[in-house]
Amino acid sequence: MIIDESREPRLQIDEAEPFRIDGARVIRDIERSTLTDIRRDGAPFELPVGARVTLWAGPNVIFVGKAVDEHNVLDLLSTESDDDLAGDEII
Repeated sequence: MIIDESREPRLQIDEAEPFRIDGARVIRDIERSTLTDIRRDGAPFELPVGARVTLWAGPNVIFVGKAVDEHNVLDLLSTESDDDLAGDEII
């Protein structure tokens, strides 16, 4: 799934304020979903490895995951079990 500028994409790193990006791609399969090809100001955007990354499209959250390298985010359901989450965090 391609998320382009028409969807008003924003990226949020951990608890920081979401910021505008040019677009991204979400790849879904049976076992996992990956957020990749994140672009900002026409260039690939580098993520802090290990950060929680949230992709917004307008007012809606469409992806939440953990950055596994500088360019790929694995969805939370594939990276963590409920036991690993903070007390009131829900996946």
